[in-house]
Amino acid sequence: MTLPRIIALSVLAHFALASARLNGSLYALANNASAFTVGVVVALFALVPMLIAVRTGRWLDTVGPFRPMSLGLSMMLGGTLLPALFPYAVTDIGPLLVASALIGTGSLLVQLTAQHLIGHRADASNRAAHFSWLALGFSISGFLGPVMTGAAIDLVGHRLTYLMMIAALLVALALLMQQRHTLPANGHRTQAAEPGSMFDLFRMPAVRDVLIATGLITMAWDLQSFLLPIHGTQVGLSAWEIGLVLGSFAAATFAIRAAMPWITRSFREWQVLTFTLVTAAIAFALMPLFSSLGPLLAVMFLLGLGLGAAQPNVMSLLHARAPAGRVGEALGLRVTIINGSSVVLPLVFGAFGAVLGASLVFWLMAAVLAAGGVAAARRQEDAVSRPTQDRP
Repeated sequence: MTLPRIIALSVLAHFALASARLNGSLYALANNASAFTVGVVVALFALVPMLIAVRTGRWLDTVGPFRPMSLGLSMMLGGTLLPALFPYAVTDIGPLLVASALIGTGSLLVQLTAQHLIGHRADASNRAAHFSWLALGFSISGFLGPVMTGAAIDLVGHRLTYLMMIAALLVALALLMQQRHTLPANGHRTQAAEPGSMFDLFRMPAVRDVLIATGLITMAWDLQSFLLPIHGTQVGLSAWEIGLVLGSFAAATFAIRAAMPWITRSFREWQVLTFTLVTAAIAFALMPLFSSLGPLLAVMFLLGLGLGAAQPNVMSLLHARAPAGRVGEALGLRVTIINGSSVVLPLVFGAFGAVLGASLVFWLMAAVLAAGGVAAARRQEDAVSRPTQDRP
């Protein structure tokens, strides 16, 4: 499968995921759900992926891309059908909870497979560029998903909005079936690369540092998608305005990723990560100070510039530093760490938000990111003084 087709398939699935997260949150809020309940809905997107990501990565290393990709798209399709078929007024929160788990798990399978394919079809000289193209695609779907979902909710309601996601997933499934013969038949695991404990990877400093940094970055990414609908609802923004603010974030990620070829030539990876964490800390600190559309658009654009700069670099680093034959497993461990935070933080911060308001949650996140920025700056100083290898 060619790079454009891999990216197109990933973008369609990511569009459905971004739309489902916003639609599920606003659907629950429209039915008077608490901030904690919304936190549960959002956390379920990450719960099952957290539990199965490493094993899924090992399975992917063994069986190749088609089975995980087709299963993932099918699970996402089932998840989007549930709340469309069963009204909230009749079934309460149940279909939304099951849908979140199915869509999140399916998305894990799709995106792990796509990242694995892109990483293995590239070499060290163009891997970052290929991941930049994938990240640009995610910026497009990250922009279109919230904006189109917010507009659709205002026009046709929450249940019919799921039809948009169903259509995107059906197109993705059709593309996968049409390209099935171009996919590798087997995985990349070799007999010498059979894993022991997943913590063997975490004990490798070069891999561990990347995993911790990407965990912080994705924690911030997921948390803004959880907090912004709550904050926007509290300050009186419409569904379309909330989608537009989230779209501003995605537009910024697209802009910064379009500049990544120049950035990667001019700055080291850990300099980019330091910029990411510090910029995100500033944006989270500013967010609760504003309640109108214009300033929130600007702050979310700033946040998108920071977080959007990181992904191509860290994905390239992880592929370069993971042991041969264990890239899928390393990607799975990354997802486990990230989704562990994604499960815990919406629940904890949702409980805090219900009692103390969203402002304190924003500022707590800003403090965590600022501490991460200091640690990344120190890691950059260490990286300058010692060379790295493409594979351990």
